Amino acid sequence: MAYPFPRFSSAPQTPQYVKGVESPSSWQSRGFDKPRSHATRWLLLSLIATAVFLVFLAKSLASRPRQTDRIPFSHSDIDDFFDHFEGRQGCGIASTDIYILPVALHPTTKKHSLYCPNRAKLLEAMSGGGRHGFDTPYFPLGCHFRWFTTPEICMILDRFDSVIFLGDNTLRHIYSAFNMLLRENIALGGLKEWEMKESEREVCRCDNQLSRPECLAYSILDSRALRSNDASSGHSSPYLCDRTPHVFIPIDRSPAAEDLHNTFNSFLHREPDSYKPIAVIHSLSLATSLAWPTATSSMDEWVTIADMSHKNVPFLWVGPNAAGHLKPPSQILSQGNNALWHYTIEMAKEAEARQLDTVGMYNFTLQSGSWDGTYYGQEVVLVQAMMVINWLSRLEST
Repeated sequence: MAYPFPRFSSAPQTPQYVKGVESPSSWQSRGFDKPRSHATRWLLLSLIATAVFLVFLAKSLASRPRQTDRIPFSHSDIDDFFDHFEGRQGCGIASTDIYILPVALHPTTKKHSLYCPNRAKLLEAMSGGGRHGFDTPYFPLGCHFRWFTTPEICMILDRFDSVIFLGDNTLRHIYSAFNMLLRENIALGGLKEWEMKESEREVCRCDNQLSRPECLAYSILDSRALRSNDASSGHSSPYLCDRTPHVFIPIDRSPAAEDLHNTFNSFLHREPDSYKPIAVIHSLSLATSLAWPTATSSMDEWVTIADMSHKNVPFLWVGPNAAGHLKPPSQILSQGNNALWHYTIEMAKEAEARQLDTVGMYNFTLQSGSWDGTYYGQEVVLVQAMMVINWLSRLEST
């Protein structure tokens, strides 16, 4: 609960004196000795003028946007962030279908003030919002997150040595959407389409790249796979920027296999002398049937490895999605919304106890359409990927 900033009980009173008549006591009551020369008077006038200038400068700076994400505010309205993306027409997704720019309710409201002022408020807003109807755009609580253009995303990623996604299939879909944004390709941007037959490319377009098992087999799990691919085949849309490597490490238990630890360590120690942080996005839920001890064990496992690297490794714990209305009846008790909500709350507490950032996805997915009651399509995961990018934008770069 927020409390109002206390106000002063009364305004400072201006000392009164008669012009041209000044007694020693009147000057002493104001904290000064009586001036003895013109030089002293000029000094006092200079100090007053300097003070007035500093007050003016402070007000001028206060009126400017206070940025904690270090990415310039865009003052040009973009109708559709996906307008130039490959698959925009074929997949039938416009950014306005999934994200609504915040609108000021008063004409004097500054645009930048509509966005969350700091990382804590941002995570709280993204976790606690809601929708005004089924499958309508999501509105965060209290303040808004930003939808970054691809060049802006590149600016954010440049501040990191690497970005590691660590989790089960729920996070894997978010990582696929992360690749779609970086490749500006929502048709096949999450897949290694250069390895696919033409018939497979046709089948796996758009939502199918997330829902069909035969398409998931081609998922990009490491940015280096695209970088090393021979683009001469004509079936590869490159990353708009690829200076910062990123990877998805699949886990479904704790402790995880040793080879997964090795992959994690290879990214932690990729640049031994780098001062940049390595960001970790961590999630584990349905793969363990919402086992609380497994999740907390996984937190401790990966945080311990990160601490041993002596690097700056910020963690974001991502909570589970809500259950869709097509969730099989046999799973309602163990994986229904009651179980998912309690898991969300308790794991957020455990993450906080370990000084990890956390973002909940329960509210965000509660009124969203799911093809099987468990996983969601592009209209959901693209926003989730942008939420992760918003978190990255608010992290310190050293």
